[in-house]
Amino acid sequence: MNAAQHFRLGVFILGAIAVGVIVLVVMGTGNLLRPTITMETYIDGSVQGLDVGAPIKFRGVAIGEVTSLGFTSTEYEVDVPEVQRKRYVMVLGRLRLDRFASTARESVVNEDLLETLVDAGLRVRMAAQGITGINYLELDFVDPAVHAPLSIEWEPRNAYIPSAPSIATRFLEHAENALRRFELLDIEGVVDSAANLLFTLERTVATLDTETLNRQAVELTAQLTQTLAQSERLLVTAERLLEDPDMTALPGEARVTLQSLRGTIEEADLGEVVTQVERLVSRLDRGLEINEQRLAMTLEDLQAATTTLRSLSEDARRNPAGTIFGAPPPRSTLERGQ
Repeated sequence: MNAAQHFRLGVFILGAIAVGVIVLVVMGTGNLLRPTITMETYIDGSVQGLDVGAPIKFRGVAIGEVTSLGFTSTEYEVDVPEVQRKRYVMVLGRLRLDRFASTARESVVNEDLLETLVDAGLRVRMAAQGITGINYLELDFVDPAVHAPLSIEWEPRNAYIPSAPSIATRFLEHAENALRRFELLDIEGVVDSAANLLFTLERTVATLDTETLNRQAVELTAQLTQTLAQSERLLVTAERLLEDPDMTALPGEARVTLQSLRGTIEEADLGEVVTQVERLVSRLDRGLEINEQRLAMTLEDLQAATTTLRSLSEDARRNPAGTIFGAPPPRSTLERGQ
């Protein structure tokens, strides 16, 4: 290979390097020219897994990256006593304003819009990227009443977006609260109470007279069987009573009542049968009251007829002829004179 060939090879390599540099510059110029804003937030807890350069996303869409990690005590509380300083972690990030444009065509947005979004519930919280342990910052809207901003006594130098606890942090807090409540429980007392309950139950079962219970159960079963048999006999008796020809001599109300009793016995349960029987007794009482009145009148008539018959028999005994032929004729005047 001669000198001319070496020269051409060198020119080619230098040209390729220049083209690569130009491409990188052109591609990076767009990001450099984009309007950005510095955001800061404070996290009351560990930021393990969050590093500089970690993405900042809004509902999964990248809108910036983390630029700095530090503490609020070294930035805003230098003159505050050490024991009174806040232990917040300060996170700075760069946000692209075009992501917060009011419309899709706007490329620049007023920074006051960020404050409006914060008032509406915009918060920053850490989120995990899978199971690798690497975290990123996520912006999302939450209930501002539930996730109020942290208490601060200084004016932030940059656009401030309050933070909210991450899902993992909230889970750990709930787990710690549950464990704390579990520790407050009197486990030994509960175990002792359960043991005493089991002992009492065992002693109660041991003192039960199982033979008496079995005998009473057998007697109850026999009584139920006898009751069913009596009910069947009652049905048969009612059937025969309704089919008896003498039933036609009863008043219509009594027949209707007996028919109702028959239907009640066949269709109703024992409670309804008792109710119907009570109604039947009430009706029979009313019927007996009416019949008693009629019987009293009949007895009075019979007594009057008996009195008349007694008088007639006495007259016949004293004057048989008068009873048969009537009263004697009146005496003549001649007989009167004699």
